[in-house]
Amino acid sequence: MTRSAATLIFGAGFMLAFVPAACSPVEDAGECAVGRPCTERGKVCDTAEFLCVDANLEVDQTADSPPTGSFGPTELPFFRGKVCLATKAKPGDAIPVSFTPCIHPCISNGGYQQKNIWRCVGTTCEGLNLAWIDASGVACPEDVFARFDASMCTYDLTFEGKQGPFNPGGVDVSGVVTIEVPFLSNEESTEVAKGASNDELWSMVNAYPLDDERIFDINLNDASPSPPAKCSDDPSACDCFDIGF
Repeated sequence: MTRSAATLIFGAGFMLAFVPAACSPVEDAGECAVGRPCTERGKVCDTAEFLCVDANLEVDQTADSPPTGSFGPTELPFFRGKVCLATKAKPGDAIPVSFTPCIHPCISNGGYQQKNIWRCVGTTCEGLNLAWIDASGVACPEDVFARFDASMCTYDLTFEGKQGPFNPGGVDVSGVVTIEVPFLSNEESTEVAKGASNDELWSMVNAYPLDDERIFDINLNDASPSPPAKCSDDPSACDCFDIGF
């Protein structure tokens, strides 16, 4: 028997109309899913409920207490202390940033490191400024990695860093950009020191809730004076902020 094209099309349409529902693709309408993570900071996906929920990561200490009171060496991130930076600059300028960390007296400083990255998405540009020291400790209290009494802070170390310049595609950005000195754990700072990729760095930072005291607006304008290479060269050119208290 010969079937016409019309018959074949009708037959195919009839069969499709009766494909069991179980075989049809099911499109999830939830907030997130495997392969479709949450976009809001500090949220993770509950893949059973397809909902974004609080990650509830620790932000009051950078690591658990050292079991014996002694530790090291370890990468100790900038958690508390003073940050100074130029909040005004010309487009194309690098932004000086300095760190004076609050360190417990039981900690020995074995040197400091700093890393900065930035990105622009559309007209929004943001930078990360990461700083840590190579630390060791002897006879330290349980809260050595936490918010111990601020009167115990030692400030025997100030180190200089920078941010930018912000110039995607070789074009200098003008307007307001942001610089964040993010919260990270000791373990994450070790990953930074080992050379974590930029994508990994942004993922680490965005796992924590937004903390306004760690984010600074920088106005890039042709009318602004160029900042010094280091805040220590001209302290009046930089604004200083306390973080973590």
